[in-house]
Formats: sequence, structure tokens, C-alpha cells
Amino acid sequence: MARDEFQALLTYIRTDQLQPHRSRSGPLESPPPVVTIAREHGTGGEAIAAKLAESLGVPCFDKEILDAVVATATSDPTLMRQLDEKLPGRAGMFLYASLMGLHDPLTEYQRLLTRVVNGIAFRGGVIVGRGAHLLLRGAPRFRVRIVGSDEVCAARLAGGAPAKIADALHEVQRVNAARAKYFKEFFKISNGDPLQYDLIVNTDRFTDLGAVTDLILHAYRIHGGHAETQPPSPIHQDSTSGP
Repeated sequence: MARDEFQALLTYIRTDQLQPHRSRSGPLESPPPVVTIAREHGTGGEAIAAKLAESLGVPCFDKEILDAVVATATSDPTLMRQLDEKLPGRAGMFLYASLMGLHDPLTEYQRLLTRVVNGIAFRGGVIVGRGAHLLLRGAPRFRVRIVGSDEVCAARLAGGAPAKIADALHEVQRVNAARAKYFKEFFKISNGDPLQYDLIVNTDRFTDLGAVTDLILHAYRIHGGHAETQPPSPIHQDSTSGP
């Protein structure tokens, strides 16, 4: 994403223009494309998301989301980065924040992440990870999950080098376990729940990830990016309890 687009997002967030109840002024327009990409490690999700964003003519947001959270946080930026799709020890983190006279980092991360993701959706984009499909409940968006077997994902990460597969397999299992824990503790839901997605794609048998992008793009256009009809479920946020 271009730096000027990132700065525009920060300005949008900092000026407090993001209000869920605020409607767009002027004539009604079609909402911009918003696609959320949840992915297992090694499935090619990041590359697929980037290509999809290019096809839709919108920015792709991945690490830029964390950058925006850190840029607008009052807590230690290091703590904000530690919370990115993983939850470190809650007790130790809270104690550190208290000793440093900082705000509770988890509560602030939750608040800023929600605000950043909704700010992106207001402008349009492909959002990678961070539970964006849950943070945008009720908003027009197309929710995609990209999965794959551990062995195939490890082989993809190893680039075909047999000597690297064992380490890659460990990495796949470690990262996926951390993401699953993040969802369970942050959203109180399993990230593997198929009912939370509009499309789930297994990339094991796709040698060309561009074909996966085409598949998602076709499904998005059929789906129309319409919002859910059911009321949103609250996301549990408790800043006082332990891990």
C-alpha cells in the first residue's frame, strides 16, 4: 500500500470521523469492495490477497493494520506489536503495563483494531487476518478463509527443499496454533468455524495461486458483498480478568 494511502487512513482515524451510526452524505453510492482474508500459514493467503486487491482496484491491508494501531496507541508500541494475531501472557503483560503507568494494552489494542478495520472498510480494501470478518459484523463484506494441510503448506514454505520441510512444518503448526488461540481468547470463537465465512478454499491442489484469486473474485461478484441479516454478536472484552 502506498504511503499516502496509509497516511490518509491514519488521518481518518485520528480525526474521529469513524462513527458506526454516521451515514454517508450526498447521493447513495454502492459500497466499496471489502473482502476479508483469514488464512492458515503457508496457504499463500497473503499473495492471494494482494492479487485480489489489485483485481478489485482497492488497497490490500496486512501489516499496515498493525502499523495504524501502533501509530495511534498510547501504550508501549512494543506491547501493541506483541498482540498482533497472538496473545502473550496476560498477567505478565498487564503487570508490565501497570508498572510503566500505561493503559491496559489488550483493551486498547481491541479498541484501536476495531476502529482501524472499520476505517478500512469505509474506504474499501482487502483485509488480511486480524479477525476482520468478525470486527465487521453487519457491514457489507465478503468473508474468505484459505486453508491447507500442514504437510503441503510446509512444502510450499520450504520452496521444494526437502531439508527445510521439517522446520517449515513446525513453523506452520506453531503459527496456526497461535492464531487459533488468539481467536479463542479474543473473539470467544473458533477460527475454523465454517459458518463465519462465505467461502473456504483449500489450496493444497492449486499449483497456481492466481487461479485461487480468480475463484475468489468470481465468488465475490456472485455474492455481491452483501451484509448479514442477523444481528451482530458482541465481542467479549474484559480488561479486569486474568488470562
